Formats: sequence, structure tokens, C-alpha cells
Amino acid sequence: MFFSTNNGGALGNSGLNKNNLIGKIRMTAVEAALASGQSPANVPIELLNFPESIQMTNGGTGPYNGSLLLITSGRGDRPPSIAIANPRPPYNATVLLNNFFGRQFNSLNDIKVHPTGKIFFTDVTYGSVLGFRPTPVLPNQVYRLDPVTKAVKVVATDFSMCNGLAFTEDGSVAYVSDTGSTAGQTRPSTIYAFDVDPNTHAFTNRRVFAYADTGIPDGIQVDTEGNVYSGTGDGVNVWNSQGTLLGKFFINSTSANMAFAGDGRLVILAETKIFLAKIAAKPIRTLVYPPPGA
Repeated sequence: MFFSTNNGGALGNSGLNKNNLIGKIRMTAVEAALASGQSPANVPIELLNFPESIQMTNGGTGPYNGSLLLITSGRGDRPPSIAIANPRPPYNATVLLNNFFGRQFNSLNDIKVHPTGKIFFTDVTYGSVLGFRPTPVLPNQVYRLDPVTKAVKVVATDFSMCNGLAFTEDGSVAYVSDTGSTAGQTRPSTIYAFDVDPNTHAFTNRRVFAYADTGIPDGIQVDTEGNVYSGTGDGVNVWNSQGTLLGKFFINSTSANMAFAGDGRLVILAETKIFLAKIAAKPIRTLVYPPPGA
């Protein structure tokens, strides 16, 4: 399991003058610790040394042709980017995208690969708000990158702070979280659902899917039953495909994101702790991208 984290202790010192960190834990070590009855497990964390082009990693996805797709927020005048990274030593990485028609993105936030193989990502102004990126030059938007042609297009706009992103298993519906309420309680703390146009991939028919009961809805995942998971102010909320709240993984802490680690294992990232929840749900199967022959 790979994750990004603040650099410099519990409060985090990442910012304009210090990059953040990427680490990994081995799920075999987690399972061994749990089997021994050890709690907390406190398994070893391996910090990874990616190239200087990788600045302020905010998320990622994979496997992608055996590699990781990392999304970075950038730092100072170093641009936000999407990079394909080797998950094994020497942890080399290649930047796939770092601008939109010559303009730097604001601070890229989340990334998902659609069943068609297209790469979708969100761009938001958190880097400027937190003081490690310059004044924004683009709206907060959702984009699509074609990994074959390298064409980039906007697929959704008019957000306060677009953040998390996920698709249903067939790719026909997209979910985007808007965390605008971090700047004021009258702004969105909302997950929107969209239909995905099968030809243009534009996000259409926007509607409110859910509103977070605590904090903001951050990262999003979807399981094979169509249930939608999002990190909130006190854990992870789970809604069915109709937007009805099914329940919550209450951890009494903000969760920025979560990820399935195979069937029945949900890894919850929570500030200074990582939780493992054993559940019956299964993740959407990740395919190999781009498709063979592309």
C-alpha cells in the first residue's frame, strides 16, 4: 500500500520550503501483526526516494502497466504534474503532463483511470491557499488526459473546490467531491454525481449525490455493489448508489482518503494513523492501462 504524507512529524512541515513524503507498507506485515494480536500493529514504513520532479504528491492510482500514476500539487514555481512512477527501486518517474495550454495547473489533487483507459483528474487552489503555490491562473476543474494522443480537455467546471473523484464500475457515472466549505460554511460540502458522455467523456446531468454530515467529503472510492465511500470529518461515510447513507467507519479523526487492498480490506488514511477495516465489500477491478495495442 502506497501513500503520501506530510514531512516533518505529526503536525507536518511540508510546504513552500519542504517537499512531502511517499511511503509504503506491506500488507503481509499488517496481516502478520494482526494475527499476533499486536495492537496497534506499528508495521514498518518504507519511505521512497522519487525524483525531484515529484513535488507534493497528493494521491495516485494503479496498477498502470505495472507502474503507479502519481498526481502532484507542485511547490513554488515547480509545476503540478501527473507522473508515471516505478513502484520498485530505483523509483524512477516520468512526467506525463504538467501544463494546460502552457499554463501551470493550480495544484492537482486526485486522479482515476476510466474503464476506457482515459485518465481523469481534479485541479484545485489548495496549494495557493496553503501558501506553497502561486496565485491560481485556472478555474477549479476536472480534466481528462488521453494517454495515447496526450490530448487534455476540461470535462467539468463550476466548482468551489473540486477534490475527490471516482467512477462506477462501468464508467457511466462519475462522482466528484466539492470541499468548498473549508472556506465558509455556506459553501459546498457535497458529492456530486454526473453522467459521463460515452463519446466526449464530458460530465453531464450534474446532481447532488450526498452531503457530508461532518467536515468535508474528500477522497472517494466505489465498490462492486456501487456503494460510494468518502473520507469525512470523523471517518469514512458509505452511501448506496442512490445516495442513502448506509453507515460510517467512525475513527474520531479526519480521513482524507481510503483504498481497497484486495477483497474485504479497506485501508483508511487518517492524519497520523492508518486503519485497516475488514469488510465484505470488494473493489472495482483495476485493469491494465492503456489497453493492449493502444
